[in-house]
Amino acid sequence: MRKVSCVLLLTVLLLTLGCGGDKPSPAKDEGGTDAVKAEDEALVTDSFKYSLRSEHGTCDVFIDYPVSGPHALVAALKTFVKSTLFEDGGESKSDNPDDLVRAYCADRQEHLAKTLEQMGITHVSRDNAPEEGIEIRKVCQTARFVTFEVYRYSYITHGAHGEYSDYGVTFRLRDGHRFGNDLMERMDTALYAHLIAGMREYFKVSSDKQVQEICTTDLREMPLPTFPPYLVRNGVRYHYSIYDICPFDMGDPVVTIPYSVALPYMTEEGREMVGDASTP
Repeated sequence: MRKVSCVLLLTVLLLTLGCGGDKPSPAKDEGGTDAVKAEDEALVTDSFKYSLRSEHGTCDVFIDYPVSGPHALVAALKTFVKSTLFEDGGESKSDNPDDLVRAYCADRQEHLAKTLEQMGITHVSRDNAPEEGIEIRKVCQTARFVTFEVYRYSYITHGAHGEYSDYGVTFRLRDGHRFGNDLMERMDTALYAHLIAGMREYFKVSSDKQVQEICTTDLREMPLPTFPPYLVRNGVRYHYSIYDICPFDMGDPVVTIPYSVALPYMTEEGREMVGDASTP
């Protein structure tokens, strides 16, 4: 099977626009952006991308980077972007986004060169060259929170298929607090029922039994994703990573639980972030 990265990257580019809708794939939300209150300083981001090709392969990067906004939030987002791009956390890297995207590609090219050397591969063809890439996209912004999704992919030559991950992170606008498992207070049978219903839709099957036959884990244990749930315009999103609950070729199920269902099981901080977003 040829690398999955090209197909997946095209899918993400087509679907990562705005925030809203519940879609059964690594899809992003559709819809508008809530207006930020006049008395608050608005978060403004800009997009930066870069691609670098060498004899070792190709590296691509796309980031939505904070340009202005509340100081604490901007600082938190810059730290988030750098720590996501670089394995060492990127603390020594410049805050200049043009420098960051170039540094990322240079870093990954060095990584590809070392990997090929360890594999004893001295030459790769253009059609079978390694690829690495990352996208950090703002997918939802309201008057109270902003959410980014991270899509990372990697293909090393001579592999059966590439690897990828896709997850989201929500930040509070007023102080840059990054939410994790502190959004949800507990799992409940009502939430679990929506998770299973979402999986039925994602897998395009009609029964819970069929979902269980596809999954590699016992669904009665109410499995949670590797990465914490996060907020989008119409609900709390649970994005399962590949291998979390099913084989690689079945993808990474995405289920968005409407706020009308999720609110009673959210923490106080989580409910505060939802605000008017919970109103249809």
